Amino acid sequence: MDINVINPNEITESQRDLWKQMMTAEHTTDSPFFHPEYVTMLGEYRKQVRVAVVTEQSQPVAFFCFEKHGYRGRPLGIKLCDFQGIVRASGANVDAQELLKGCDLKNWQFDHLVSSQPEFGDWQMRKDDSLYIDLSAGYEAYLEERKQAGTSQISKFNRKYRKLEREIGAVTFDWHTDQQDVFDTILELKSAQRKRTGTFNILQFDWVKEFLNKIRNTHVDGFEGVLSTLRLNDQLIGAHLGMKTGTVLHHWFPVYDQSFNKYSPGLILLLKTAEAAAENGIQRIDLGKGDERYKKSLGSGSISVGEGVADSRAVHHAMRSMWFRTREWIRASPLRKTLQYPKRMIRSFNTKNAMN
Repeated sequence: MDINVINPNEITESQRDLWKQMMTAEHTTDSPFFHPEYVTMLGEYRKQVRVAVVTEQSQPVAFFCFEKHGYRGRPLGIKLCDFQGIVRASGANVDAQELLKGCDLKNWQFDHLVSSQPEFGDWQMRKDDSLYIDLSAGYEAYLEERKQAGTSQISKFNRKYRKLEREIGAVTFDWHTDQQDVFDTILELKSAQRKRTGTFNILQFDWVKEFLNKIRNTHVDGFEGVLSTLRLNDQLIGAHLGMKTGTVLHHWFPVYDQSFNKYSPGLILLLKTAEAAAENGIQRIDLGKGDERYKKSLGSGSISVGEGVADSRAVHHAMRSMWFRTREWIRASPLRKTLQYPKRMIRSFNTKNAMN
């Protein structure tokens, strides 16, 4: 196994073609986050982005993307990346220790690793479900499956949608628009939401806004930005910025006008997006990990993702395992909110430094 680490702009056309074939052959790596176009564009804004090309007998058999911060590896875009791992040919085996050595890394930190990848299995300290909407049988089949599963969100959607049109006016949905003001509204409302909830705002960084703006304007074979809108009497009340491959849409930056909260515009926007996605050949909408109610209610399948640190040093791995166990104890403790505040401050500080 030979490992050659390159910058994203050094990927050849033949490597790109092989990469796309590998990623679409496996349902856990057909996300836009694994697409070479995503990695190449991110490399324009993040000088730390690297691609490890793993070859056997001079033939590429795997691609591993990461950010290099000294001898530490981090996920692409740090908090932007909702799926992480190796893209590889069927049957290819990659040794994690060799991979770290070949990338000149002492460790690689991950928080959305595809758990089914065996290379990093020993380093996963926590696993979560990344839920998705299964549209492989079509939108109507999905709605029926959710009804049979006992979710009340479908009937709620129909009721709220009719009420909104009856009380205020016509609702229109557009699958994609190139309007700059819609993108600007997403940035504004999402930042306000983060401030309201006290959560980390990734949109505070100029490079993130520039990168997302480029994604929304990207339409190449197998990778596209999608900017959807929900309007009421021509007034914008909801919008979503995502990205898609041929069959997978990643639900990424949804926003809605809080003044219409009683009509559940977020729910209407998501299901209208799902309906249009099915019409555009999408078979799966990834919602990402998280315990939000809408994800648990509308998600009809899941991909397990893991959190941990792959480390070539046994002592560091043991110490980190102890830290993870302490963190899990804090999460389960009645004093969780009090104990987590300083941890959140430290994590926010470290993340902000890594994002710059």
